[in-house]
Amino acid sequence: MSKQPAKLWQLITALAAIAGSLTAANLAHAAELTVLSPQAMKPALSDLIPQYERSSGNQVTIFYSSTSTIVKEIQDGKIADVTILYPEQIEELRDEGKIVERGIAPIGRLPFGVIIRKGTARPDVSTVHGLKQTLMGAKSIALGDPESSASGKYFVNLIERLQIADTMKPKIKTYSSGAEALGAVVSGEADAAIWVISSANGPDTELAGILPAQARKYNSYAVGILATSNQKKAAKALSSFIASPSSLAVMKSKGFDAP
Repeated sequence: MSKQPAKLWQLITALAAIAGSLTAANLAHAAELTVLSPQAMKPALSDLIPQYERSSGNQVTIFYSSTSTIVKEIQDGKIADVTILYPEQIEELRDEGKIVERGIAPIGRLPFGVIIRKGTARPDVSTVHGLKQTLMGAKSIALGDPESSASGKYFVNLIERLQIADTMKPKIKTYSSGAEALGAVVSGEADAAIWVISSANGPDTELAGILPAQARKYNSYAVGILATSNQKKAAKALSSFIASPSSLAVMKSKGFDAP
């Protein structure tokens, strides 16, 4: 073998070794982050988190649950890095010392809508009159438990305001969360569900419509860094990414409005 190819081979070998050491160093410094999030965020985070992982080299594990369950878990000392909750819940946890004081950022809000099984006739809920007719004509409506679900609580108040509570109460089926209420529509246990619109369009469900302007209600969301995190720098970077304008563009495609 001539000297020139030999030197070229030595150079390639050296570069490969450097690349390997850099990869090992990056892996050694990569953070493994845990996020506690409500189910309503899943469609947006399913797109956003892989982007963050590719750009940062960090790994993210997300646990989805109801907001009330997440709050209780945090209060009970669950160890995680980042959480997404309603702003008032974030503030409450901050006051309790569970959320880092400067680690809070609003990220978006979601309107409630009427969700139906795919393939069924789509009712007109664009006006209050249309919404009332749709609700009174349904055999059953699925809700998250009004004691723990924002959409469930709002719907119970809404039918009182619309003066159809007596007609509707026998038709209401309550579940532990909005996600389970949506499952009742999929299984045929209920004609429709009232929940945030981000999860409306699935393999078996679709959005009949957002609640009309006079009856519209939003869930707002914020991201916070947990005091239990031992990777606060990486948690801050993830929080900033989720709250960034580029992330909001993705969330808008899932039905979110700006915070």
